[in-house]
Amino acid sequence: MKLRIDFRPSIVVALLAAAALLFWLATRVPGAFWIAVPFALFYSMLLAVAALALLRIRMIERWMDWNEPGRLLIFAPHEDDCVISAGGLGLRNSRLGGVTRVVYLAQDETPALPERRKAEARGAWSVAGLGDDDLRFFDLMPPLERRDPEKLHKAAAVLREIIDEFEPTALVTPAFEGGHVHHDMVAALVDRLVTPADRFAVFEAPEYSPYVSLVNTPHRVLALAARWLFGLVAYNGPPDGVDGRPILKLRLSPQELADKRRMLAAFVSQNAPSLVATRSYPDRLIACASGRNRRRPFDFDRSYLRLVLALRRRLPARLVDRIAPIQLGTVGRMGTVTDWDAEWGKA
Repeated sequence: MKLRIDFRPSIVVALLAAAALLFWLATRVPGAFWIAVPFALFYSMLLAVAALALLRIRMIERWMDWNEPGRLLIFAPHEDDCVISAGGLGLRNSRLGGVTRVVYLAQDETPALPERRKAEARGAWSVAGLGDDDLRFFDLMPPLERRDPEKLHKAAAVLREIIDEFEPTALVTPAFEGGHVHHDMVAALVDRLVTPADRFAVFEAPEYSPYVSLVNTPHRVLALAARWLFGLVAYNGPPDGVDGRPILKLRLSPQELADKRRMLAAFVSQNAPSLVATRSYPDRLIACASGRNRRRPFDFDRSYLRLVLALRRRLPARLVDRIAPIQLGTVGRMGTVTDWDAEWGKA
C-alpha cells in the first residue's frame, strides 16, 4: 500500500533526502561501496531536482484574498470544472453578498448523462447558496473529437452577449493549458472577446495538462520524483500553470474548504471520491491580460510530451508509461496539443 501525500510537497523532498542519506550511509558498509554509490548519486540528483521544484513553488505561488462582494462570472465547459476551478471563490463571493453566475458551455455526449450532470451541478452549487437562476447550461462546444469553426464563431457571439448582460467585475475561465480541448476552446474564446475597454478582472484556472517543466510545473516534477521512492509513495499536488505566471491561491477558511469538498462530492457520475481526494485544494487562479492571442498552450515540438510519444513508438509503451507517466496529449486531440488556429479556422 502506497503512502499518499496530498498537497504537501515538502514531505516529498524530506523523503528523497532520507533515501539519499541512507544510500550514502550504505557506502560505508564493507563491500557495499560500489553497489551503493550509484544509488546514492541518483537519489542525490533527485533530491536536488525536488529541492529546486520546492523553491520554484515558493517563488511562483502566493495567497489571494477575496473579501469584498462582486459580480463573479464563471465559464467552464463541464459541470465539475466550475467547482474544481472556482468553487471556493463562488461560495465565498455568494456568502459575502455578491452575485455569482455559473455558465456551462458543453453537453456531455453520453446518452442520459447531460440531465444527470446538470442535476449534480445544481446540487453542488446549492451548497454555496446558488439556485437555478444562477446557473446557465448551453451546448456551444463542438463535438469532442471533431473541429467545427462555425460553431465556435457562434459560441463567441453568445459568450459576448452573456458578458455584456451580466456585467461582471471578475470572470474565471479554464486555463489554456492543453489538458482538454474544450477547456482550451473556452480560454481562447475569452482571449478573443475581452478587450482593454472591459473593466473586469479575468482569471484562468489550471486543472490538468500534459506539460512538464522544472521551471513552470514544480508540482508535476515532484510527483514524478516521488515515483522513485521504491514504489511506496504517491504525491498528489495541485495543478501548475504552463508559462510561469504567478499562481494565486485563494485563502479559504477550513469550513469553506470543507464546503468545497461537499460540492465536489455531488458529482457522482464523475467519480466523486476521486474528485474529493484530488481536487479539494484552495482555488488556484492566474491573472490574465487582455489581447493574448495564443495558438498553442506550449511548444509541443520541444516538449517532454513529444519525447515520451517518441519513446513509446520505439520502446514497449507499457515500459515508457511506467517510467515516464504523462497524459498523452490534449483530451480530444490525443498525440498532440490544441492548435487554436486550426480550431477557429481561417479568418
